[in-house]
Amino acid sequence: MITAGVYAAPVPLSPVPARLLAAQARLAGRVRARVGADGLVAAPCESRVLESALLLGLVRGLAPGDPACDRLTRYLKHALDTDPPDPVQSAVARAVLGEVVAGHADTERMMARFPHFTAGRKRLMFQTLLAHLGAAPWPALPLARYAEYAASGQQSWLGLEMAALKVLAAHGTGRTAELGPGDLDALAPALRPGPVWEANHLARLLGLLALWTDPARRTETSAAIRRVTRELRPDGGLPFITGMDLFATVTGGLALTAAGYGAHASVRRMADAVAARQHADGGFGFTRGVRQSDADDTSYALEFLRATAPGRHVRAVEAAEDHLVALANDDGGVPTFARGVESETAMTAGAANALAPSTRPGPRRTAEAAARFLARAAEEASEREGPGGALHERSWSRNVTNALHRTVLACESLTRTGLDVPRERLAGLRERLLSQLVERRLPDGGWGHEDTGPSDPISTAYAAVALSRSREHALELRSAVDYLADRQRPDGGFTSVPDQAGPRPLLYDAPALADICVLLAWGHALTTPSAAPAGTGAAPAGTSAAPAGTGAAFTAPNGGLTAPSAAAPRAAAAREAPASSAAAPWEASRPPGSASSG
Repeated sequence: MITAGVYAAPVPLSPVPARLLAAQARLAGRVRARVGADGLVAAPCESRVLESALLLGLVRGLAPGDPACDRLTRYLKHALDTDPPDPVQSAVARAVLGEVVAGHADTERMMARFPHFTAGRKRLMFQTLLAHLGAAPWPALPLARYAEYAASGQQSWLGLEMAALKVLAAHGTGRTAELGPGDLDALAPALRPGPVWEANHLARLLGLLALWTDPARRTETSAAIRRVTRELRPDGGLPFITGMDLFATVTGGLALTAAGYGAHASVRRMADAVAARQHADGGFGFTRGVRQSDADDTSYALEFLRATAPGRHVRAVEAAEDHLVALANDDGGVPTFARGVESETAMTAGAANALAPSTRPGPRRTAEAAARFLARAAEEASEREGPGGALHERSWSRNVTNALHRTVLACESLTRTGLDVPRERLAGLRERLLSQLVERRLPDGGWGHEDTGPSDPISTAYAAVALSRSREHALELRSAVDYLADRQRPDGGFTSVPDQAGPRPLLYDAPALADICVLLAWGHALTTPSAAPAGTGAAPAGTSAAPAGTGAAFTAPNGGLTAPSAAAPRAAAAREAPASSAAAPWEASRPPGSASSG
């Protein structure tokens, strides 16, 4: 999603108005306030129509008079009336509510706009669900096809999801004789008591739908369904996943560091909490209790730990590097979950940005391979789809600016660390991406999921991060910053349309991410890169020191990337406002003991 690791470079937005620095300080206070006693940022997800509808169907079959039925029904009707989601979720909800639905055509139209390597599996999932609800024909496929999509080595919850869909299809098409004992055994995680397995409500609900078909397990399935009803959110719905606490902690920590709070005690606690939750394979998952590692969270965690605690957590830094090295594919790209699955642009760019500063041979070779992958992938996309092809990946993030801004930063990281990379090709790619970004600016000064809008704060924040790296685009950067400032709520926070998707392309909402994205954008655009925050310690040998003779501006222990000092925002305010009051808005909101953090 976002990264704070940026090289020292002129910041186009100067001088910075004092009102923007005050707005940044209010926002930073909100992000710090989310840090809990355990050091993680609280980032719960909002209710979603798909999971709420599936749960309603289960509860009606178990106990029609259960109060959860009324709560779920009210949530669904309100969502469909006021803010209907995508066609798949809408069709599922309306079918559960008893309406006549022809969901297959809508699903096909939606999936036709999702040119992704997972599209076949998602189409099978959605059509099977709709067929189970009587809203689509059953897929005319052998049952073995479901198992093929859940091959070993994939993300942990995929096995449960595909096993559940296979059982539903077998019962719906009269092929239960083709099921074996292992098919029902694979559903066991759905019955586990305690916190939802892998924090994934959708996977659990699919498992319970399949288990409901087995009379022998009806008692324990009923008990599990009742446990789920106790997890409804205040609005009466159920989310896709419980939250994104680890993801929000590492990205929020990077945002706070970019805004000048890298030496604050809360950021230190965040780093310690992240390191304590590293998996045995060196990777990280998206929230507490999740055992599945992924490239996204691991890349951000690596960058955050290197930025704030490279000496204290040197082993965690090296283990995270090793995880990304082991994950990388032979083509040089990086997949999300498992080596051998198709490489993805945003994941590769994030890993490259995190690995580029390392002085260890393995991570450096992986970063070099990633550079070649990015250059080649962009050229192939341009040949296939035209000059804008490099922007077309909409994956875990559903907006146009996510993969773009991550690739811009990766191009910069990869060309300033003494790596053996195609520098001219990467420099050309960076310039093309920035030009394409400017072309996609909307009339209100912001950016959105689609080229035609509407604009939203998260998409615009991604754009601002990329634009802050270029002198030539100061006007567009000012536009992005002003767009964001105009949409800050009185409490200092932001509201944005959801950015994250899962199962791709279905959106889900973790509201904390809007604040974090904007804080990071302002950290890039409003602060002057300078020395590292005091007390972070020197980069340990073998992890993040600058390679000899590179000439790179390694002035901070965050992977050779400069962290802005706390003094920089105050200096900017002083340039803009009268001397008597220039620093007051910032100083009033500074964390205790942070005056010397520069």
